[in-house]
Amino acid sequence: MTYVALYRKWRPQDFGSLVGQDHISITLKNAIVSGKIAHAYLFAGPRGTGKTTTAKILAKSLNCQQGPTAIPCNACPNCEKITTGTSMDVFEVDAASNRGIDEIRDLRETVKFSPVDGRYKVYIIDEVHMLTTEAFNALLKTLEEPPGHVVFVLATTEPHKIPATIHSRCQRYDFRRIGVREIEQRLALVAKHTDLQVEPEALKLIAVQADGGLRDALSILDQCAALDSSGLITAAHVRQLLGLIGHEWVWQLTDAIAERDTHSLLLKLDEVINLGKDVRQLLVEMALHARSLMLFKAAPAIENIEMYSEDKSVLAAQSAKFSHQELVAMLELLHSTANETKWAAEPRIAVEMALITLCRRAVSTDIAALIERIAVLESRFTNQTAVVEASPANVSPQPAPAPPTPLKPVASSSELPRQAPKSPRPAGAPPVGAEPVIPPPPSDAAGNISNLNEIWAAVLKELLASGKRSVHACVMQGHLIALADNQATVRFSATFPKERTEKDDYRAIVEKALAQVTGQQVKIICVLGQDTPAAKPKASLPVTAVQPDPGINHPAVKQAQMMFGGTIVKIEEEKKN
Repeated sequence: MTYVALYRKWRPQDFGSLVGQDHISITLKNAIVSGKIAHAYLFAGPRGTGKTTTAKILAKSLNCQQGPTAIPCNACPNCEKITTGTSMDVFEVDAASNRGIDEIRDLRETVKFSPVDGRYKVYIIDEVHMLTTEAFNALLKTLEEPPGHVVFVLATTEPHKIPATIHSRCQRYDFRRIGVREIEQRLALVAKHTDLQVEPEALKLIAVQADGGLRDALSILDQCAALDSSGLITAAHVRQLLGLIGHEWVWQLTDAIAERDTHSLLLKLDEVINLGKDVRQLLVEMALHARSLMLFKAAPAIENIEMYSEDKSVLAAQSAKFSHQELVAMLELLHSTANETKWAAEPRIAVEMALITLCRRAVSTDIAALIERIAVLESRFTNQTAVVEASPANVSPQPAPAPPTPLKPVASSSELPRQAPKSPRPAGAPPVGAEPVIPPPPSDAAGNISNLNEIWAAVLKELLASGKRSVHACVMQGHLIALADNQATVRFSATFPKERTEKDDYRAIVEKALAQVTGQQVKIICVLGQDTPAAKPKASLPVTAVQPDPGINHPAVKQAQMMFGGTIVKIEEEKKN
């Protein structure tokens, strides 16, 4: 007698035998019982999930001699003919090989004839997305208004390729991937009735590798049964047949990565390759294990989620050796390398590069936390500098000059203004056309400076946390020097970051960050100035205005040199005789 493959022998023959598609079987049974039978159905879903099987069960339910019934008898002549594929009323059309307009025209001509044995003529068009545009157009009118004795069932794995005009004329049912536990239970039932002894671990391996398709799982079980004539199927048989790597190898490679042991890693990789294992499969299984470690580290008590390994002791030991960021980076690199090996001329080189990179990774540090620490250190350094410079020991006994008046930035050193005799101005009066300058806070406001620095550091942290890195790079060049009356004064030492911060887009982002930190709406004012605070002048000594020397140490000159490079040459005006 001819051998029948397991997936054909164990194909479900009624709605109750369908695995993992309860939402579809219940709906169809209720429609049959209530007499609300549609003229066209669209069954969509991955391969091996029961689309064609459900279509045949529907045909038997409609044409059973005891029907229409939700439970076909599978004993009457009509049911038996449909099961064996010899019924004159059920037509299975392969759209992949009959995709032209001529085949659809022939189908349209046969629709008008009445059924031979049953009540309905059922047309099952498999892989319907393969039809040409002309074939779909020829099917439209018949699909919309077929004779009362005709039911169309369109099956496809790619529903997005179905024209909307066809879609709207059908009732759509989406078949989901079947769960691992459901596949395991079905395989155990099949093994029990076929005198096969299968280890539980082997059943789980088959269920996982089936990727949600019961037909694939039954085919793998059939192959494993032929691998060993004794009828005993072990996990080793499944790994041998499918070319799987195995938990032990993956665990050893993961341990080598955790310990940064490149020598052991390369030796174990060479052993795996010499065993004939596929390097891409190795990357896939390592990625599955890294996912298990990530989930276990995030929620150790999590249940009912399929993992590569369910050995809690291994998961606990290895997850403790990695941080969350390291596991995420490992997953990203393993996935990208697995995709790269599809087209690589020598996949082994790509795998070795990826694993060595993982082995020599830097100590994981959260970038946001690192930037935050740098900002805090900068604020502390600025605070200490301000306190030291403002202390009495550093105050010169000579009369202190008035706050300096900054010069406008220049593009190059050749454009520096020449010194010329100028009339004296009152103390502290800014030159005409100069930017407004906010004088530095007095030396006894060290506590206030510290508070402002903390607020500014929090604002910079908020910008990083919200992903505004370009704004942060610009704004971090300024310092918060005053915060009062819902106004925040930010001082910059260079013109470009000041003007860019004043733009509406950057201004809105910074004001929003300030509002989140301070708890109130704040408007920012940007000014130019120097970071070094001036000493307090003595009241008993006269204060005279000192015009700043536009020399090589001016901040504008330094900024121009940083932007354009080159050297600074001081040009002195010749004295006239």
